[in-house]
Amino acid sequence: MSNRIVVSVQASVDGRVAAEDGGLDWLQVKDELHAHFVELHRTAGMFAYGRRTYEGMAAYWPTADADPAGDKFLIAYSKLWKSMPKLVLSTTLESAGWDTTVVRTVDELEEHRRTAGGDLYLLGSPRTIAALAERDLVDTYEIYVHPVVLGTGRPMLPFRRGLTLRSAQTFDGNVVKLEYTRD
Repeated sequence: MSNRIVVSVQASVDGRVAAEDGGLDWLQVKDELHAHFVELHRTAGMFAYGRRTYEGMAAYWPTADADPAGDKFLIAYSKLWKSMPKLVLSTTLESAGWDTTVVRTVDELEEHRRTAGGDLYLLGSPRTIAALAERDLVDTYEIYVHPVVLGTGRPMLPFRRGLTLRSAQTFDGNVVKLEYTRD
């Protein structure tokens, strides 16, 4: 199979990927984890998002490198994000900027995965994760567990899924990356 579909998602200890209001202020991304994301995502062939996650990314990353005295990891990731081909799975979005193609169906997303210049990284986007997982299209789940319990909010998947742990890694002494493949 060409190019894997890799889910890369931030989660709370209780498995939530966003607070009840959609907020992400609970994330603890420090230098070591930022550096990891820059290096890892640099190897991607394409990023993919659901509409809501894409709109959040597109509102932030295009200008995150504007401050020359800014954080070196934010600047590096901003440059990476802007240059990376992107997909957004949406039935409502008409168009998107920043080298982004709007696709309407999982089948269209799957076609783009096959022609990407490397792995397709699905970042965040719990509805899109669920749509791909339901069709057994996710090859790898990279779950970054942050030391917080949200209690409520959006789960990564709304159904049961068996996975096999491949590796675990700690960043900045508080965030754990768990890498799973499907059973």
